Amino acid sequence: MSTVEEDGYNSRCDLCDTEVIHSMIELLLRGLATASVDSTTGDIFKSASSVAVAVKAELENYLLVRTEALVQESVSGHEDHSDQLMKASTRPTEFLSGMIDEFVASKRNMLSHVSGFLSSESRLNKIKDFMQKMEMENVWGLDERKATAETILESIDMKCIFHCPERFVDQDKLADHRNQCKFRLVNCKNDGCSASFSAIHIEEHDSICPFKALPCDQLCEQHVMRCEMDRHCATVCPMKIINCPYYHIGCETAFPQGNLDNHCSKLLQTHMLYVLQATTRQNATVNDMSQRLQLLEKAQSLNEMSGALDVRSLTLIIKEQEGKIKEQEARIKKLERDIKTQEAKTKKLENEFRIA
Repeated sequence: MSTVEEDGYNSRCDLCDTEVIHSMIELLLRGLATASVDSTTGDIFKSASSVAVAVKAELENYLLVRTEALVQESVSGHEDHSDQLMKASTRPTEFLSGMIDEFVASKRNMLSHVSGFLSSESRLNKIKDFMQKMEMENVWGLDERKATAETILESIDMKCIFHCPERFVDQDKLADHRNQCKFRLVNCKNDGCSASFSAIHIEEHDSICPFKALPCDQLCEQHVMRCEMDRHCATVCPMKIINCPYYHIGCETAFPQGNLDNHCSKLLQTHMLYVLQATTRQNATVNDMSQRLQLLEKAQSLNEMSGALDVRSLTLIIKEQEGKIKEQEARIKKLERDIKTQEAKTKKLENEFRIA
């Protein structure tokens, strides 16, 4: 968009904030889809596709004329228009969205107004589907929408917040400037990130980029991508606090998991003692349960047998007792297996202690 100026500066930068331009480009396509759908609702002779090209021309002309009129009236000294332009300069996407809404409202047919179609889910789906169709058919190309968005932005951005106003006498100086311009397009430097944006947003993007490598939140020596930090801290981080493997039998120490080997090495004898104590307790428990079971069986057997009135009642009582005995035997066997497991662990620890 280079133009020859009377002051001799014939080359201008023209770079704009890519995020704002992208938002405006999306608004333009949605506005065209909405106006096309609303203007043909219920019309058996027309479809959104059949009017899209004509509506596009109307919409583009409407936006450019309205923008130019606002700028001219503001320059002429109209206070209300000056205030509107200043607001538009700081919130360009809102300004564009408002103009598009006005245009869309003017294109709605009678059926759209009275049918409740404006608030229906069907309407929103039609608009979304038609947007995709227009993109596939290139009804309003990306470059064309970009040019329209840039023209509107440069017109209303009086404070030059979202575009570069710099002008130069020759192309060499322009090229040098564009290499340093705060609105130049840059790529994220974090490995794995494919985002691109205006240089003015480097720090903003860097503060949220999921691929940025950061020092571990738990202060281990590793650097971890932002998107992997939670998983790292909850799983493999050597500074994650864990309980001792022998916690449930007496060692209630907690420490960073990176210190596990050192902890177990230093407290080998203590852990062996805990294992032996646990085994002893389990043996005592098994013996105690066996004695109690025998006494219980005898007591219940004598009590129930003495109250039996006939052979059938006695048979039922005996079967019930047999079931209880089997259940107790199963429990005893489980305890015996647990004891064997603990004995195996104890032998393993004794071997490790001898080796150490």
